[in-house]
Amino acid sequence: MPPTRLHVQVNPASSLAAAFTEARLRAAAAPGQVTISFGQTPEALEAGLAAAEVLLLAGQAPLHDLPRRAPHLRWISYTSAGVEWLLQAGLPEAVTLTNASGTHIPKAAEFTLLSVLMLNNQMPHFATAQRERRWAPKPAGTVAGRTALILGMGALGGAAAQALAGQGMRIIGNSHSGRPHPDVAVMTRGGDFRAYLPDTDVLIITLPLTPATHGLIGRAELDLLPPHAGVVNLGRGEILDADALAAKLRDGSLAGAVLDALPQEPLPPESPLWDTPNLVITPHCGLYDPGDYAPRCLDAFFANLARFRAGEPLHQVVDPARGY
Repeated sequence: MPPTRLHVQVNPASSLAAAFTEARLRAAAAPGQVTISFGQTPEALEAGLAAAEVLLLAGQAPLHDLPRRAPHLRWISYTSAGVEWLLQAGLPEAVTLTNASGTHIPKAAEFTLLSVLMLNNQMPHFATAQRERRWAPKPAGTVAGRTALILGMGALGGAAAQALAGQGMRIIGNSHSGRPHPDVAVMTRGGDFRAYLPDTDVLIITLPLTPATHGLIGRAELDLLPPHAGVVNLGRGEILDADALAAKLRDGSLAGAVLDALPQEPLPPESPLWDTPNLVITPHCGLYDPGDYAPRCLDAFFANLARFRAGEPLHQVVDPARGY
């Protein structure tokens, strides 16, 4: 069997650019299985697409008119989990799209636990008081016995559930399928999660961005949470009404929040979110492990490449109808 023609396109502006180097790609490739072209410019993309059967993307790239530009293309592998921009690019039906779902699992478990512990131990409150030079004691108990509602029980949500259940928390899950999970006490599906919001101590969003999830958590949903509750968004900024959240943090009808996904990224300096009390902002890097992400991603890609060459089903395949 001849080698598979692979083009690797790395956007220099991507946070992954430093990890996905040409030398690293060539070192990871199995001899005789693949011929690699590599590029970071529009010109390199055009040249690579002309012959490529497989396109490995780190960061975004212009992918319009692929039937003309990439007549041999059969598979696009994207090195991130969120693929909404790719689904909007009008990919040919004959091209399979895979993502990096599952690659974040170890860091997702740790960062979710960190976020929930910060909220439970009033760290956003203390950070706000420190900026205002106020001495404002607010003791708290442990998270054991408290309730976390996780929206999205894919790889990220499953990792979050396992980490929080290990601390003795009661987990309510929500997913498209409603499939049971060993760490989830109550599994809901669709809009059923709203009935559990009044009993939720921390709401955790790990959903992908799709037409169904866009704007899912608005003022009405936030108003159902008790005043002591916190919110953690690890999914996409557009899923949560950040202005409604900020208003509730300012008037004290919610206790705190941690946002790793923002409505606009980078968040502009003039955004009022920067000065919102009891809010911790992390610039969409909480789930990224700079040491392990690239090796795990490349291991998964080359394992998929072996399946591709053997005519076997690929892993991490995106369903365009669902958006993830």
